[in-house]
Amino acid sequence: MEKEHPEFLEILKEKDPQYAGNILENYEKNFSNGALTAKTKTLIALALDAGNGDVEGVKALTKQAKELGVTEEELLEVVEVVEGTSGFQGLAAAMKALE
Repeated sequence: MEKEHPEFLEILKEKDPQYAGNILENYEKNFSNGALTAKTKTLIALALDAGNGDVEGVKALTKQAKELGVTEEELLEVVEVVEGTSGFQGLAAAMKALE
């Protein structure tokens, strides 16, 4: 089964397949098991998106994280870390992971 990519990467793939190919290759590598598990990498990305206020990114990464077996307790801990590092703006975005 092919991994679902963010919509903006799919659009780029359509418009410029050669350029998008390199980006998609890196995307696959960045979200695959390595020294860190794919699950851990996804939670890191989710926290970063939340800290930057990217609600759509949080929603997409939450879906991806749940497909990797992330629990509600793990998501709650990520939300709490985001609040501790990014304040209420990050908390507001991170809460989308718990909806």
